[in-house]
Amino acid sequence: MGEPIHKVDVAIVGGGMAGASLALMLAHFCPQLSVALLEQRALPDAAASIRLPSFDTRATAIAAGSLQLFKELGLWPVLRDYSAPIQRIHVSDRGHAIGASLSTREREESSFEGILGAVIENAALGPILHNALANTATQILAPAQVTDITMTPAGANLCWRTAESAPERSLICGLLVVADGVNSPLCRQLGIEISAVKYQQRALVTTVGLQHSPDGVAFERFTRLGPMALLPLPERQGQHRAALVWACEDKEAERVKKLSESERMEKLQQVFGWRAGRFIRTGAMQDYPLSLSLAKEQWRRNVVLMGNCAHFLHPVAGQGFNLTLRDCYGLAQVLSAVSSPETLPERLDLLQKYGEARQWDQRLTVGFSDRIPTLFASSGYLQQGMRQLGMLGLTMMPPVRREFVSQAAGFGL
Repeated sequence: MGEPIHKVDVAIVGGGMAGASLALMLAHFCPQLSVALLEQRALPDAAASIRLPSFDTRATAIAAGSLQLFKELGLWPVLRDYSAPIQRIHVSDRGHAIGASLSTREREESSFEGILGAVIENAALGPILHNALANTATQILAPAQVTDITMTPAGANLCWRTAESAPERSLICGLLVVADGVNSPLCRQLGIEISAVKYQQRALVTTVGLQHSPDGVAFERFTRLGPMALLPLPERQGQHRAALVWACEDKEAERVKKLSESERMEKLQQVFGWRAGRFIRTGAMQDYPLSLSLAKEQWRRNVVLMGNCAHFLHPVAGQGFNLTLRDCYGLAQVLSAVSSPETLPERLDLLQKYGEARQWDQRLTVGFSDRIPTLFASSGYLQQGMRQLGMLGLTMMPPVRREFVSQAAGFGL
């Protein structure tokens, strides 16, 4: 191979939001472990300033529980400058009078500094995580494309290269963390099966300009054409903005994508309604197919799956990344018990402890994310009746409101 063999305690393959978050938590909670992060794309220079588009951008809703984790990592002061707070969640069924407005008053312990969460643009979140990593002992290998993996009793041997024509290099690790996203090539190579349920829907994602400020309100809007989420974004250049996610049938998505900007704005206003006021602009629209994907094994000897390759959820409930952050924290906590890094490959008990500890939260969150869009997407009379009973429960029953807020805020039920 012509390159020296490199050895670390933990190798994370995938430098997206999941892999970067885990690397930061390991650096914070497990300083005794050496960690390498491999990302197939080159990462931006840590010294470069964060540049955000004024309008076209994707965003992530970060729940209160996740914000507390980021605060512990020292990232909240930076994240706050690029995020918009979620102070209330308004849940409604289009065309029906009953709706529910939920806030931290329902359950104070489910809040973070008086908010339920915050929305941050991915164009800022990624660089913030990577810039923070540059100030840790994490070894960042990017660009790095993993070409082969060989599992051994002592861990894993990885072959990787910086480019197609570059020489192969070797990396030996005691624990391999796979975080290379949905449809993970490494999962296929390791023979890890994925259980997938296709929703026969696509997510349409865009930024909308609003006539008035959303005032910290996140909307969960269920319509006959599919559920919508409208999330507040930070104002930029004097514009009130929100991130819109619409899960609709494939045919409807194709029709919407063919519309002009003015026609698309009119369509979005018609479907969403006027709860958030008038839409005055839309940005470019992106789309992707929706499915529920769950790995049949999230851990095995010397291997852990993290992020979308472990579980890929429906986006409207906004639970996917927050569940991943809780997984990252759970893994970092069990690995913090490793006093002798050279014994890590022998500590199968730690991975078993991690899997058992995360099982209940994952089941609840997957069920929460899967059932709500399915229920609210149906136009049948029985489903409509069930929806209205659910809305009535959120409106009239404080225990139901408290548990819904707790789950939405990332603290579990």
